[in-house]
Amino acid sequence: MNKILLIILFILLLLVGKKRGIKTFITFIICFALIGLYIILMRFGFNAIILAFITCILASIISLFFLNGLSPKTLAAFFGVLIVQIITFILIAIISVRANIGPFGEESLETIAGYNLNINYNMMNVVIGVYLVSIVGTVIDTSISVASAMNEVKENNPKLKEKELFKSGMNVGGDILSTTINTLFFALVSVFIGFFMWHRGMSFEQVINYKLFVYEVVELLIAFIGSVIIIPVSALISSKMLTNKKSDILVDKIRTTIKSAFGD
Repeated sequence: MNKILLIILFILLLLVGKKRGIKTFITFIICFALIGLYIILMRFGFNAIILAFITCILASIISLFFLNGLSPKTLAAFFGVLIVQIITFILIAIISVRANIGPFGEESLETIAGYNLNINYNMMNVVIGVYLVSIVGTVIDTSISVASAMNEVKENNPKLKEKELFKSGMNVGGDILSTTINTLFFALVSVFIGFFMWHRGMSFEQVINYKLFVYEVVELLIAFIGSVIIIPVSALISSKMLTNKKSDILVDKIRTTIKSAFGD
């Protein structure tokens, strides 16, 4: 069944997006493989947080440059994603430790009862790493949307100054913000339906203190915060890069370096 759905997805992407649709499908497969590699390397004892950062960086490179090419707008979007990842990491680390968020709640006991829990691995690092990976897709999408819109504005108004371009980016970000928040909400809130059914006999005070509930709420709020922060960050970086001729020089240097390293 999974193969059939995958084939249907590929056909639809090919019909709707043509070459870009094929690139999108390839990007999806590569990112899926990255997540698989992330899990495998954790099994070998590699630090989950470092792996999460590497996975996010690679996913950003593939999603931005493979799909949209190397240009000042994609480079600005990439830098924006990196900055927001660092900010959210600090926030996630503080909240996870203070809230004592763990990977398993009471409702998971039956599922994991037959497994050896002595795995000698820091599960708090796993939680932080999962949070980082879970928000990167939304951050990338918002960042490239803002950067692309600002690039279009700049091309139509070449004389536009940095502050004016920044305002345009913030306006674009404000337009897509509500849609992004709603998308995240409905994508993540479905987990709560099963949770509340499981604990329907509990009081509200008991429910909100369950680890799984806190874990999901924190993930949702972190995703919201990352989606909001990326807008001014991406708008600021894009406004500087799109109005500075040195950005084109930087892009040319990166292209030259890539060609010299991997060939034409």
